[in-house]
Order: sequence, then structure tokens, then C-alpha cells
Amino acid sequence: MRILLVLAALAACGTDAQQPPPPPAGEPVYYGQVERILNDNCVECHSASPDRLAPFSLATYADALDAANNQAVAYAVMNRDMPPYYANNDGSCQSFAGDLWLGDDDMSTLVSWVNGQHLEGDAANSVPPPAPQPDLTSVFRTLDIGVDYTPQISPDDYRCFVVDALGVDKFLTGVHVHPGNSTIVHHVILFGLDSPEAEADVLDRDAQEPGPGYTCFGGPTQLGTELLAGWAPGNQAVLMPAGTGIALDGARKLVIQVHYNTTNTNGQTDRTTIDLQVSDGVANQALMLPVRGDVNLAPLDPDAIAQGSLTLPNLAPTGRIWGEAMHMHTRGTRAKLTTQNSCLMDLANWDFHWQHFYWYAQPVTVHAGDTIGIECHYDMSNETQPIHWGEGTGDEMCISFLYVSR
Repeated sequence: MRILLVLAALAACGTDAQQPPPPPAGEPVYYGQVERILNDNCVECHSASPDRLAPFSLATYADALDAANNQAVAYAVMNRDMPPYYANNDGSCQSFAGDLWLGDDDMSTLVSWVNGQHLEGDAANSVPPPAPQPDLTSVFRTLDIGVDYTPQISPDDYRCFVVDALGVDKFLTGVHVHPGNSTIVHHVILFGLDSPEAEADVLDRDAQEPGPGYTCFGGPTQLGTELLAGWAPGNQAVLMPAGTGIALDGARKLVIQVHYNTTNTNGQTDRTTIDLQVSDGVANQALMLPVRGDVNLAPLDPDAIAQGSLTLPNLAPTGRIWGEAMHMHTRGTRAKLTTQNSCLMDLANWDFHWQHFYWYAQPVTVHAGDTIGIECHYDMSNETQPIHWGEGTGDEMCISFLYVSR
């Protein structure tokens, strides 16, 4: 993101120090204003760490000043390309916990500072970065991709690594993904396998492809998977809502999918691991419930649409949706998820490289028999042939995973 110019230094006249004039009325300053916005929304990726995912840092005034002078910060912010958080959080369609959605005031402050005099302000007003997020209370097992992996495809390599079964049935109540190399790990998804056939398929794919793991752009297998957890830059430990958890089949293998992006690589390998927090039982069993749209997209259409719906099964008379993750491929532009009574998710923008799980500030109550509708939009302007559902780069998907409990 972009930002700042240094305030005039104190001038000394004899023994009397003359203070600089106050900033122009309404002109924002870095310390205490812009600094807070960057700390809350940007520095998780735009950090001073050599392993940061973003190509430049915003961790200090000097960093922000350099970005303001050399990066298209105002454009990225005003177009909501940055922060890469696309769930509309203006109150018209749910509210979200841990969101990176810039409110109008913060956006105006940041853009005004970038396009203004880049005032530094008083360092005494500096605000600390956010406190670390809560971590897991215990770790039952650490899943390991098993190798120091170097991406084989540039710029985007989707690699699936099959990991051993847990050996005992449990309920997943928390995960903490540790990317081994943050400059290339763009997102991580942990999958369960729905059947022995799905397990046999991923093992066969792994055996057929040389090197560690196998290529899996659309997912580990088409024979049935369950999304258990996901990680994207900015996330730390993920704790499932209190009293809920996802059942884990202790006899079946798991799959870790890692999306590697080499745009800002430091040239080093990756060895991502995932810590699992589990319980022997939970008050309310949860699951990731997929809602799919019918993908049959006409060529040359700048706003092709895929739609679908799911009638909620009779898991209980009422249930609660705690959050969701949307998935499309590279032609996606926006998407929406609704019930017959309310809006669940309004993705005002879509970027294939920034996929998040969006947790609600408060769960949404639903009932058995309710219908969840999904609508995905795509830009087909440059396509001369129809595009259908599929796992490949040239295909498309329209699917949302809902975290639902009783």
C-alpha cells in the first residue's frame, strides 16, 4: 500500500527550539492515524520480515513513505484490490469477524495521506501493532508435507501432499497452519476424503506423478473431499466456534493442498506444517457443507452467470452458519450467497490469488428445508468457446463451503 513525506525538522534559533507549524486542517498524519490503518490491515503481509509475502514493507514510516512515492497505493485501496478482502462488510450483507474491510473513514484517511503531503506527525502518538491472535490450547498432531519442496510451475503451482491418517476418530476444533516459506505459500487447504475410492484415487495420482506430491489445481480428487480448514495470508490459528467441531475419520488419509506463487520468491524451499487441535466429543457437530452453481458459461459474455442452490438437510430442526469460503477460478469477478430470507455473502470482487474463509461476527440461524442460493459471475469476454465445470486451469468452478453446526 502507499504512503508519507517527512515533516520539516525542528529548527533551532539560539537556545529556543521552534516547533514546526501544525499540519493543514484535515490533513492526516502517519503516527497514530495512517499507522493504525496499516497495522490493522496491511503489515501482516507487508511486513519487515524477509519472508513476507508482499513485495514491499509498510511496517514503518520510512517504508510507508517509500510506498507512497513508488507504489499505486491509492488506486489499489480505492478499487478494493488492497487489502484483499472482498466480502462486503458495510452492513448490508452480514458483518464479519477479523475483517480487513476498510470503512469509508479509514479509506478516506489513507487515500488523503497518500495523495497529500505525507505528513509524519508526532512519534509519541505511535500505536502498537495488533496483539497476537489466540493460539491453539493444545496440539494433538502436526501434519507435515514431508519434504522441502521447490515449486515446479511458475507463477502458480498447486501441489497436493497425502499425509497419514490420525489412527483414531476425533473432532477437529482448531488448526494452525505454519507456512515454511511465506514468500511463496499463497494459501493452504486441508482436505478429508469422503470414501475409500477417493483415498485410492489420491494415492494413485501421487504415485503416477514424479517428485513429491502431485499437481491439483482444482482439488485433490473429483471422487469426494471435505474441506476441513484453510489458511490465507493474514490468518493465524483458527479456532472453531465454541462447542463445535468437525468429525475426523481416524482411518482415512488426509490431503494438504498448497498454492505456491513464485512472483516474490526468495528462492528458498517450503515445508509447510499444520497443527491440529482436537476433541473426543463436541456439543454440536459441524461440517463444511458445499453449495454448487451450474457452470455452463457462454463465450464473449462479459458477465456470464452460474447459479445453483442447496436445500439444507434435516440435520436438526435449526442450525447455525458460522462462516463460508467461496471458490471460483481465474475468470471469476464477483459472487453472492443468499437464503430465501437474507443475504449471507456479497463478494463485491474476486481475485483467484486471494481466497479467504469469512467468519461471521454472529452466526446465522437456518432451518432444515431452507434453500441456500449461489450466484457466481465471470468475465468471458476473451473466450471463444463455452467453459464448463472442471478442475483444470481452463475450466471453472462455482462453489461455496459453509461451516454449519447444529
